[in-house]
Amino acid sequence: MPDDRKPALGSHGLDAALSAWEQGANDTPGPTPHPALARLKAQFDAHPDVCALAGLLDAAQNDAADPVPVTVDAAPRMLALLEYIESLDAAAAGRAPAPVERVLSRIVGNYLEHLLHMLVTDPTGHRHYARLWNSLCTAAGAPDLAVPERAASDPEAQAEGPF
Repeated sequence: MPDDRKPALGSHGLDAALSAWEQGANDTPGPTPHPALARLKAQFDAHPDVCALAGLLDAAQNDAADPVPVTVDAAPRMLALLEYIESLDAAAAGRAPAPVERVLSRIVGNYLEHLLHMLVTDPTGHRHYARLWNSLCTAAGAPDLAVPERAASDPEAQAEGPF
């Protein structure tokens, strides 16, 4: 049953509303940025630690080199647990279990990709850069722009779960 409150697909009313929405008509402006925000961002971006990070991030994002092998120490019982979980996952997916080395490689690779993404999108997600940002905010008299210093991946900072 058609909804009489909505214009029919392809009708002029729907097309006009969609066009207005796409062009930002009646768009509500965002809140006015803090007066010190642009200056603080410029100071943060010019800091030597942030400049060094930017170079490393650029290199990491544009790295086309082959992966290099690394050695990881792991407890034998932890490897047995990882192998067991991989066998369960493989059986559920209808495939052969991957060797534990490949599983560990995926785990480390995923962690590094997450770290790269986090640092690219918001470097203050890392404790060092959060402290740097917060020191600039304090010096500028803008404590309301400070960010929490605990990284989201810090187990101590996470809320307790049901277990």
